Amino acid sequence: MSLYTSKNPAGVAAMETGAIFAVLASGAVNAHMNGIQAMRAARESSNSQVLRHQLAVAINRAQDLCDVAVAQASEIEQLKAENARLRAASATYLAAARRKAA
Repeated sequence: MSLYTSKNPAGVAAMETGAIFAVLASGAVNAHMNGIQAMRAARESSNSQVLRHQLAVAINRAQDLCDVAVAQASEIEQLKAENARLRAASATYLAAARRKAA
């Protein structure tokens, strides 16, 4: 039915305009949904990069703490050896002092 041959041209024009707006609205909704999906994908990618960076920072911090712990363990062993040496020297000096006093 054509706008020019119809007995109700206003009704036909309204239906055609409504159909055109329905197609345009459908396209707009599809574009909007695609935009939302792209935004979510970008947000997930950004979150993934943030988590990857945080993981790298945590790994580096753990390695630093491990290095500190190894250095501290080595220093503790050195201090234990020095403590044993000082105890032996102290016992020797105490024994010499007691011999002199006796």
